[in-house]
Amino acid sequence: MSYDYSSESNRLELPNPYRLQNRVLWLCSALLIVAGITAFAWARGAMQEDGVRFAFAPLLAGVMMLAAGFAAAATAARRLRFFFGRGRPLSLAPEIPVGAVGGSQAADVVKELLRQGGLTYPEPQGAIEGVLYHWMPTLITAPAEVQYTARRAIFNLAAIGATFISFLFSWAVFGNETTRPWIGILYFGFGVFFLVKPVLSDHRARLSTASLIGLVAVAIVGPVVIGLVARMLPPLGGFSLNVQTFVMLGTALAACGLAMIAVLAQVDSSPQTRTSVETARLSMNGPPATLMDELDRKLQSEWTERIPNRRYARIDPQTPAGTPSGSFAGELFEETQPLPVTGTQAPTLAAALSDKRHRWLLLLDLYALALIMVATGLSLYFVRHFDALAAWRDNRFSLFGSSIILGFVAAFCLRQSARLWGRFNFESVLVWVEMIGNYQTSRIGTGNQLTSRMQTENDVVRTESMTLRVWRARIESVVFGKDAMRQVTAMFSTEKEAKALALHLMNFGRSQSSLVAPGSMEDQARIAALNAGERGLEDGRSAAQIEQATRTAAALSSVEPPSIADFDQAMPGLHCTECGKALLPGARFCAHCGTKVTPA
Repeated sequence: MSYDYSSESNRLELPNPYRLQNRVLWLCSALLIVAGITAFAWARGAMQEDGVRFAFAPLLAGVMMLAAGFAAAATAARRLRFFFGRGRPLSLAPEIPVGAVGGSQAADVVKELLRQGGLTYPEPQGAIEGVLYHWMPTLITAPAEVQYTARRAIFNLAAIGATFISFLFSWAVFGNETTRPWIGILYFGFGVFFLVKPVLSDHRARLSTASLIGLVAVAIVGPVVIGLVARMLPPLGGFSLNVQTFVMLGTALAACGLAMIAVLAQVDSSPQTRTSVETARLSMNGPPATLMDELDRKLQSEWTERIPNRRYARIDPQTPAGTPSGSFAGELFEETQPLPVTGTQAPTLAAALSDKRHRWLLLLDLYALALIMVATGLSLYFVRHFDALAAWRDNRFSLFGSSIILGFVAAFCLRQSARLWGRFNFESVLVWVEMIGNYQTSRIGTGNQLTSRMQTENDVVRTESMTLRVWRARIESVVFGKDAMRQVTAMFSTEKEAKALALHLMNFGRSQSSLVAPGSMEDQARIAALNAGERGLEDGRSAAQIEQATRTAAALSSVEPPSIADFDQAMPGLHCTECGKALLPGARFCAHCGTKVTPA
């Protein structure tokens, strides 16, 4: 999508919403890159002194930390500037090109919102969601993205919490030196494949009722079963994943808890859902298509910031000339350019801490920064004390494994907060005009058929008792990311504007003429010449006088017709000697009869 620039207004130049998170990302990037370079320096020294095999661990840690650091820097660099052209946010429905007619199912959905005067949301499903919506009743009217994220967060939080409690209970209460290493391995594998992996990939944890029953059973009966079969199990030789399991479940539980609070902070009070509708009955002497053209001109005069409206539906009323009577239906549905809600600003550090919506997002980012700092410290400690000749358990591989887990959890926190940082609220106006009715065609003639030499005829489309409906509402909408789908979150009534638009269309329709008459300057000059000649024949003037009057009237065709203001400025003492009409100041001929004015 291209960026459209206009110097008329800068209201579309939105502030960068990722300013604070970019600072956190730059800190994470600097920390990881410095740590990675340090690991490479240690690897170089190890290679020069002891050989290549002693540099394996520093090289591996350095590559991973540099890759993570460059990824954080690239993310922040892409969001240093935030361009938001007039083509954004996305439209509520597919737009109809200029000159085309039609609509879409998405446009029908939006029109139904105006007709019903209400918003629809999906109902909660399941026991956990039922508890969530009972705890937070206003969540049902929150944006769909907020609801989806909240439902996923509460389910993941419950799943990880249940697994963590089961692990602690099984390990501390029923475990011993023989069973605890196997308990850690069992819960680590379960947590990775059924909890942490789906959560880190932005999915719901795969935990069902059967899984919960299994966790309870394993917490109570598992240690006993492991003790009974311990003799049949291979020796572990001191290998244990208890620390990694505790770090994985504990940090993931805290991350899901903070993400849950940050999502619920996005929930506002229940919005308004009111629309305005004006219904009128209109009869007019003309095809209803002229009313559609006037509506198009009226809406164009009200474009926001001189940006064309987004047209979602247009159906022109058809009145075929070959059909003397019939019915018609037409509509026009447009939305003004969505503009940011007044007062939209990029949050500063102090503003973010004082605002409920941004406070928990900032804390989630800071929690990710703390995890990165701990993970970097653990990795450097592991690299510094690595000894290729020592036993594997003396090299503290558990520290390196824990640092990797902390890095993944930190990435999850940053990704969750980024989605909510990219929230924008917009306001615009929806206008939907319907016209439905019947029409009849007839022929109308003007002028006396016997005495008048000027006669006109025209076919007239008579619109009888057309139903005119004007739906109008000021709406608020929200997007999470500038290229994400937009959702209507509130509708506000605009009674005054709806009445004004309906009245304008009715006045225009009633002012349409059913007669045809000459109206150009050339037509008026020739009619004056004919009238002058006809009056000369009636008065018995000579041929020379008739010719002079005709030339005088024809000469008036080169003079701009006087305006009403000019007639108002005419001096009351100047009148034509022939017809007695008032003369304009400085006139050489009478504008009514063409008689030459004799200077006083």
